[in-house]
Amino acid sequence: MPKPPATPARVPLPRFQKALYGFGDLLIAIRISSFQFYLLPFYTDVVLLAPWLAGIGKMIGLAWDGLNDPVAGYLSDRTRSRLGRRRPFMLGAALPLGVAYAAIWSAPTGVGATVAFAYLVGAFLVLDTAFSLYATPYMALGAELSDDYHERTQLAASRALFHLLGLTLGAAVPGLLLARSASAPSSGFHAIGIGLGVVMTIVALLTGVLIRERPLAAARAHPMSWRTFFDGTCSTFANASFRVLIATVACVLLCGGLNQTLVPYAFVYWLGRPQLVSTAPALYLVASIMSLPFWTGLSHRVGKDRAMRVCMLWSIVALVLTPVALAPDMGELRFVTFLALAGLGNGGWMVLLAALTADVIDADELETHTRREGAYFGVWTLAMKWASAVASGIAGVALQLLGYVPNQPQSATTIAGIKLLYGPAPALMMALAFVVFWRFPLTRERHAEIRAALDARRG
Repeated sequence: MPKPPATPARVPLPRFQKALYGFGDLLIAIRISSFQFYLLPFYTDVVLLAPWLAGIGKMIGLAWDGLNDPVAGYLSDRTRSRLGRRRPFMLGAALPLGVAYAAIWSAPTGVGATVAFAYLVGAFLVLDTAFSLYATPYMALGAELSDDYHERTQLAASRALFHLLGLTLGAAVPGLLLARSASAPSSGFHAIGIGLGVVMTIVALLTGVLIRERPLAAARAHPMSWRTFFDGTCSTFANASFRVLIATVACVLLCGGLNQTLVPYAFVYWLGRPQLVSTAPALYLVASIMSLPFWTGLSHRVGKDRAMRVCMLWSIVALVLTPVALAPDMGELRFVTFLALAGLGNGGWMVLLAALTADVIDADELETHTRREGAYFGVWTLAMKWASAVASGIAGVALQLLGYVPNQPQSATTIAGIKLLYGPAPALMMALAFVVFWRFPLTRERHAEIRAALDARRG
């Protein structure tokens, strides 16, 4: 009886490519953390835009950004070029990203609410159009670099490492620049825009030039039309695992966005420690980086889905304890210990959510006979941006309702509201994420069956 043809041995992805792919996330993380920590205070305290207008303006920009993501994913799925499907978009977005990022921190002052609001929205729309053209193809690329369950977790861990480094840069560097220009804060914000804008352009160019797409993925092309775009985007929700995962992503990022947006307000007005506005996020993120081997190892032992549940429980406990653990009169040991323990739980969802999405795409391929990384990560990033947009809108409107007054001591009611928005309110969002994710059906064992079926189909 003839033997079936042998399956070719899987060639591990070179470590350099794993590291290079992760390096590309520096850009995404810098933009996220600098916007979360500093953009709202810049427009409320320097440009002197009303908090609700600043929050709504940021929300509009992020909502537009989310709408672009499925389009960027669709276009990259169906692009054929000698550079591949994803890299042309990443390279083309590099310079516009840096220029638009610098522009958003150069808003004119003393021009009135209408002009300031229009500038914020306009600059945001330009920036986030370029950002979508980079971020969605970049994230889709990560799902197709490897088919291996555990190697995908390693890729996600590499991305999470650089994401956390980027978050640290986006939080700490602006804090240092603002401290050096305390007497002229607007010049400090201009320096943030130019300095980090240059870094973002360099990261996009290096990643786009040096990363290598798999030939199979790069060779595919399909006719493009608005009908196939809408049909393909909507059909992602036919995947039961993806429906659960995308709802989880939205809740987790709403939690993180609300918490991060309140950091400057919490440390300046509640805790009375303005010098810690950049130190606290940096400490938290260093602890997150240290946690990456733990979460990668745990997912290898028990599966990504079980590790994700442990991570969410960890975050819920930390957020609930925040108003008790932190206090204006706290000592350094208490401050460092709590933020370090809270940060150890943060690294998990950064590794696991993207890795789980790559596995979900395998299930879709088994059903549809098509690889659609761009479509899935287009919806993924749309949920990410819209969650961040809603968080910004909630923060801005809530501060307005609480009676927040820029650059002044706050009332007891305002302080109580800031404490609630910083810890317990995000904890509710994470608890909702835990409940939603409990029904996630794609276990490690089920994914092994899917991969076996796909390998058999491919011969």
